[in-house]
Amino acid sequence: MKDLALNDLINETIHVQIKYFDTDKSTVLHENKFSGRVIKTDPNEGISIQPDEDKNAVAVIPPSIEAHWRDENNTIHIDWVVYRLQEVRADGEHEWWDWQPAPKSH
Repeated sequence: MKDLALNDLINETIHVQIKYFDTDKSTVLHENKFSGRVIKTDPNEGISIQPDEDKNAVAVIPPSIEAHWRDENNTIHIDWVVYRLQEVRADGEHEWWDWQPAPKSH
C-alpha cells in the first residue's frame, strides 16, 4: 500500500480522536472523538473536516498525516495527543498546546 499524502484525504471519511492532557502529561483534561468527511487540506492551514454530527460545522486539525493509521477495513483514523504546556501565560493571552501524533497501539 502506498504512503498516504495529505491530498489523498480529500472526500475520505476519517475517524478522529484527540486527547488533551494537563501539564503533568498524564491527567486527561478532555477527549474529543468524531467522524467526518475531509473537505479541504492545506499544508499551512490544516485538514478541514465536516463532522457527521453537524453538517454546518467544520473542524480543523493539524496538516500532518503522521497521526494516521488504517484499521483492518482500510478505514482512516487520525489520533492526536495534545499537551498543555503552561498553566497560565504571563501575558494572560491563553494557554499553549503541543500537538503530537498519538503513540501507535493498534
